[in-house]
Amino acid sequence: MNDPADPESNPFDRVVGHWEQVIEDMTATATQYRDDGREAIELHPGDVAVLTGEPRTMAEQTGEYEPETRRLGFDVVVPGDEFRRVADALEDRTVDRSEVFRATDDGMVFLLVALECGDDLAVLVPLYYDQTDRADLSQVAADHGLYSHIRPLSDDEVVTVTHEDPEPFFPD
Repeated sequence: MNDPADPESNPFDRVVGHWEQVIEDMTATATQYRDDGREAIELHPGDVAVLTGEPRTMAEQTGEYEPETRRLGFDVVVPGDEFRRVADALEDRTVDRSEVFRATDDGMVFLLVALECGDDLAVLVPLYYDQTDRADLSQVAADHGLYSHIRPLSDDEVVTVTHEDPEPFFPD
């Protein structure tokens, strides 16, 4: 298990510059959707984590706590107002198409996922993961499907999106 305090295992320095480019790309993509007459919701995650089913907390490792349902895929923590906007927008809609824009650099995979609902809405979700997590994440996708769990920091609500085709999430 990676120690986030260890500079060798903490991906922050490998993410920050590229992440800014992903956010700029998201803004440009949102503008394109809006120019096409669609509503575009841009998410600005404060954290993105890969969930492979391995216990992440000491309580889980010691057996003191076992969640009812273990989330698998991407855990995407967004500001409360952005979460509310997505939850409200997706309440009566189905994501019927996803487009995945991707790049790799510094051992990281950067993704911009456009979740499209009909011809009127696109939710833009920037993601990233360390390539060392690729095999585990790919196995989770093969065994259970690939999901993004969008939630506020409070973790009292979650919007889960199923990615029907996980292949674009794993560039060569």
